[in-house]
Amino acid sequence: MSIVIYNSLSRRKEPLEPLTPGSVGMYVCGPTVYSDCHIGHLMGPILFDAVARWLSARGLDVRFINNITDIDDKIIQRAQETGEDWQAITQRYTAQYLSYLQRLQVTTVTDHPKATEHIPAILDYIQGLIDDGMAYASDDGVYFEVSKKAGYGKLSGRKTEDMRGGARIERHSCLHHPADFALWKRAKPGEPSWESPWGPGRPGWHIECSVMTNALLGPSFDIHGGGDDLKFPHHENEIAQGEAHGGSYAQVWMHNGLIQYEGAKISKSDPRNADPAFADQFKAQHLLDTYGPATVRFFFLQGHYRRPFDFAPQHLRAAGAALDRLLRQLGSLLDEPGNRSLDALMAVEVDAEVAQRREAFCRAMDDDFNTGAALGHLFAMAALAKKANDGDTILCLLRDLGRLLGLFQPGDSASGDRSEENTSSNDGLTPALMELLLELRQQARANRDFASADRIRDRLGELGITITDGPQGSSWSQHEPGS
Repeated sequence: MSIVIYNSLSRRKEPLEPLTPGSVGMYVCGPTVYSDCHIGHLMGPILFDAVARWLSARGLDVRFINNITDIDDKIIQRAQETGEDWQAITQRYTAQYLSYLQRLQVTTVTDHPKATEHIPAILDYIQGLIDDGMAYASDDGVYFEVSKKAGYGKLSGRKTEDMRGGARIERHSCLHHPADFALWKRAKPGEPSWESPWGPGRPGWHIECSVMTNALLGPSFDIHGGGDDLKFPHHENEIAQGEAHGGSYAQVWMHNGLIQYEGAKISKSDPRNADPAFADQFKAQHLLDTYGPATVRFFFLQGHYRRPFDFAPQHLRAAGAALDRLLRQLGSLLDEPGNRSLDALMAVEVDAEVAQRREAFCRAMDDDFNTGAALGHLFAMAALAKKANDGDTILCLLRDLGRLLGLFQPGDSASGDRSEENTSSNDGLTPALMELLLELRQQARANRDFASADRIRDRLGELGITITDGPQGSSWSQHEPGS
């Protein structure tokens, strides 16, 4: 076994060399629980669940930490706006988040620590930084002094001297440097607080993660994951705190790509967010109810975790259609429970071509967890199964390789929005019939008979069927004829 991972810190692929042979400690930043979950909250757990599953398949004992930020400025603001108790808010949205992970088959997380459970450890950690001359108290809290930390900015590539320009020094005149960040925030009247040597207050965002990793994984651990948007300032500040406190902190930094919509990045200031219909498309509840948990999970895994993910509806529908094809081919085999080990799957006797695809699947996963390439080999195995005498053996192998990534579970259903309307007997259309029409159209296109392919598409359009072509094939959806 030789797993290589792209390390955001070194900016190159490196062999995974666990600090403790045979085991891996992994920490992935979780949500701040003040509002309904959106897909960005679920992206990391899905992707890193697949990473953890593959590490386990390769024989490693994985401790996977996914934290809950349950005290933060956003939580306090929401409580002030609504009049609801801040703890009631965090408890509700924590439960919501965990229920979504369950629906998405995210099963490898071993710990969901909450920031409020670690207040005593946070106080000790901050005091240690003060004692070592790395932090200082001020009128409104305690701050980390970035100029004292050699190498600050090594993850994001930012230089401390460049952070001075444009800083709002007048707002924080107590700071030694504009880039200094809060470790402890003094509470304002009416805000939740805990007693501390520096007055009643609450922890800063960055210190929470450093303390929880230290408490659960130690001062040095193997993998830290999160979204690319967290590199600065969050992860940069985690590194500064962690190294200053003692230890080398995370050995490997993995950052997943961010969400796009029709090729454009989505930011908080995006004017499209003003349209509730646009914003609702990214809510976790909408996505799970519309497309189904299996499709959402498959959508993320059909790419590479470091690349952006375009959440335009046509891409989700295409992912659902691709998954549907595999699920229908698996048929009743999908209902068989159980998970065979990778060693057992490698011992299954199959012909040379299938064996090559099996080996290629493993190579793709060993090469920076390239789930998209790995799934491509499963699709190739599905095509081979259609022509083979031992097709069920190949399909069982395909199914169980997919289960190593959390796919093809009993009860999986891909397209939540089409499950009823597409099987309705009222309009005479069935998934099997549509599959046949899509295959005929694809055959026409392959034969460069584009006139026939277009005629099939246009005729279906007149009947209320929209065909969408994508990299994984073609998908279909219904609309009112003439609309």
